[in-house]
Amino acid sequence: MTRVEATDRTASVQHFSILIIGAGQAGLSAAGTLHRRGLVPGQDFAVLDGNEGPGGAWRHRWQALTLGRAHGVHDLPGFPLENPDTWRPASEVVSEYYGAYEDHLELAVIRPAKVQAVTQIHNDVFYLSTGAGDFTASAIINATGTWETPNIAYYPGLEHFKGPQWHTKTFRDVEDFRDQRVLVVGGGASSTQFLMMLADVTDHTIWVSRSLPRWNAEHFDPQWGRKVEQRVTTQVTAGQAPRSVVANTGLALNTESLSYINRGTLVFRGFIDSFGQHEVVINGAGPDGATVNSQGRAVDDLLRKGDPAVARLHRNTEKLPGHGTDIDHQWVTPIDSILWGTGFRHSLDHLEPLDIRSAAGGVKVEQDGVTVPANPGLYLVGYGASASTIGATRAGRRAATAAIKHTDYF
Repeated sequence: MTRVEATDRTASVQHFSILIIGAGQAGLSAAGTLHRRGLVPGQDFAVLDGNEGPGGAWRHRWQALTLGRAHGVHDLPGFPLENPDTWRPASEVVSEYYGAYEDHLELAVIRPAKVQAVTQIHNDVFYLSTGAGDFTASAIINATGTWETPNIAYYPGLEHFKGPQWHTKTFRDVEDFRDQRVLVVGGGASSTQFLMMLADVTDHTIWVSRSLPRWNAEHFDPQWGRKVEQRVTTQVTAGQAPRSVVANTGLALNTESLSYINRGTLVFRGFIDSFGQHEVVINGAGPDGATVNSQGRAVDDLLRKGDPAVARLHRNTEKLPGHGTDIDHQWVTPIDSILWGTGFRHSLDHLEPLDIRSAAGGVKVEQDGVTVPANPGLYLVGYGASASTIGATRAGRRAATAAIKHTDYF
């Protein structure tokens, strides 16, 4: 843990009992709880946000992602979203909703105020260096999410690839891929969403990942969600790094996904071996369409049972121009661009001076899912089990309550 000595310059730094870093679902939920408990924004607590305006990560989502196709947005405390137009871009709807909540509580969010580093000074007071000046606080609720730290895996030869590369963070419009041969990388929901959208502009998508698709035919209801949340909580309370979302939930095997599997769009083609300047070498069942890779246990079971929705899967796969090599099941195919649906890492670099990572690579939290025992007064929301909007809302409430208790505010 890095501690810095108090100096004369700290006398001019604005101090709050509680500082919230991030104005997304988790941060605003925490702010709402503090407000309801009687704390005054701008006096007792403040919210710092690195964005230019409201919306959190949602404000950066692509325009084609309508609210109806986005993962659910949970109501902020005491401020229902009610009946939004599900055909509008989620970025617009959520940004307006978050902005209205900020106005409703008169939060006066300080922005843009990207936190660069958090250290500690005397009496375990936190010192925050930001793009909008420096602050001190007795407690910190960190709600920075993942958007700022996209994950792109390395593969041999990737540095030689000459075509454009996109990520979920930089994706804007499917028109950028019209008539291109697109390699979609990743086993999560972002990749399957991309593949379904790209089907409108190109017949040449290739889906690869580091592991087989984890299709899940379970109904994604609240009871199921609580089970998933408990599994993730068990991981992070042990100090393990949170697994990817799809590793915990699987991919929804529903009517829509089955229809795209049957069309040959959601067909997993194998694993990346290496890249060339304009091609990728894949280890899979081959480019001739005569055979098909395993598509993960749930879909393979349907194939064996002859389910009519997927029985013609092997005849719907794209016949890719390629050639065999000396290695079984290895084939090469030209590609024009790469779309990385490989997710994000939690944005915690600004907390590195506090030395809170465990030997297992994650941040150990208490059973409440938010309290960091290695550093009293620090709470993580939107981390681990609270990465979903509903989980973030509950975590924000718990963190706010714990921060009030820590600061002996009442």
